[in-house]
Amino acid sequence: MEKFYSVGEAAARAGVTAETLRHYDRIGLVKPSETDRWTKYRRYSEEDIIRIRTVTALKDMGFSLREIGQMLETEEIGALVGGFDRALRQADERIAALEEAKRCIGRV
Repeated sequence: MEKFYSVGEAAARAGVTAETLRHYDRIGLVKPSETDRWTKYRRYSEEDIIRIRTVTALKDMGFSLREIGQMLETEEIGALVGGFDRALRQADERIAALEEAKRCIGRV
């Protein structure tokens, strides 16, 4: 039997806040596996929690929630690879900018 988690439990397991999880549901990024028809309580599965963690990881890479939604909807591997290439270039640019800032601070 599959185990389901409340919003608070799923949020804690995924390392986000309950409000973040509710926001993801409102914008269609992560939908709960079940919603109680009487109480409207959301219930999340282990698979849902993996999706939440994936969203968090992609967000940490610098992707917007809109981009993440598009990435998770696509089944085209080329689109995903292109997104990761873009994130890698942006990370390299941020590293270069920080290294330049560090050099400037050292000169002062």
